[in-house]
Amino acid sequence: MARRILVWDLPVRLFHWALVLLVAFSYATGKIGGGWMEWHLRSGYAILALLAFRILWGLVGSDTARFSAFLRAPGAAVEYLRARMAGRHPHVLGHNPLGGWAVLAMLLVLLLQATTGLFADDEISTQGPLAAKVGNALVSRMSWIHSWNEWAIVTLVVVHLVAIAVYRFAWNVRLVAPMIHGHMEVGDEVAAPRTRNPAVALVLFALACAAVYYLVVIYPRTPA
Repeated sequence: MARRILVWDLPVRLFHWALVLLVAFSYATGKIGGGWMEWHLRSGYAILALLAFRILWGLVGSDTARFSAFLRAPGAAVEYLRARMAGRHPHVLGHNPLGGWAVLAMLLVLLLQATTGLFADDEISTQGPLAAKVGNALVSRMSWIHSWNEWAIVTLVVVHLVAIAVYRFAWNVRLVAPMIHGHMEVGDEVAAPRTRNPAVALVLFALACAAVYYLVVIYPRTPA
């Protein structure tokens, strides 16, 4: 008999949709430029704080949020894909072995984008808060990476959207709805994952915001 259980906790869901909105906003403001670049910077700082929180939550958060729960050896991801392609439907709570690697890839490219943005300089009117702390050669390199890594993000977003469509229309698996309400239908034999108190997530997010604030506001003002 099927029953509904909570798979995605509130902190993970809020992180996911906040990140979606901020990445889209950052992309748009970066393309528009001009006076919007100040908002582009602020959005980047918010993304960096979210990523710092997600890393912490991936270490101490709810069962399905932890990296240890969904990061498997590459062979497990290949085997999962083979099973799907063969018409088998392996049941996984949370991220499957293939999706786990996709999550890691997205987190890493976004972390690279947000970090390099701290040092980037468009040589027009916008400079990252840490650009003045390092040499011109490093600023140039960081600016180059920041510019080209954007296409890695776009590629992963497109792959992510295609994967959602394949799961929905080819395998009849809904991925979006559970990330909104957090629940999935499972059999009686499946145990619900353990969840952490959201208050812990709130403390970790506050720490992440404080760290980013220090990095982009306080540290740049300190004497070299």
